[in-house]
Amino acid sequence: MKTAISAIALSFTMLGAAYATEPSGELDYPPVVQSQSTVTRAQVQAELQAARAAGQVTFGELEMPAAVHGAASVPDREQVSAEAHDAQVQGQSSFGELDYQHAEYVGAPVHR
Repeated sequence: MKTAISAIALSFTMLGAAYATEPSGELDYPPVVQSQSTVTRAQVQAELQAARAAGQVTFGELEMPAAVHGAASVPDREQVSAEAHDAQVQGQSSFGELDYQHAEYVGAPVHR
């Protein structure tokens, strides 16, 4: 009995070893593509340092474009406050949970 179990275990081991060298299933898909690099490691590192210095490298979990620094002037507090006041006067801002425009502003007919 022990001999039969040992023989079966040995045959499964040999069977597994025979199929281990042969690619099968998803292990060989997609096929390996051999490629040759056209730039050196030093060139890639220099490009990376230049991109970091220019602020073009993003990091973290957010896949947002890199922020462009110095492209536009930042408004001061008084300008932002004046723009917010103008938007409130013109009815372009909303406040609270009711975020809808009145029918007169949308262009829908008003039934009174």
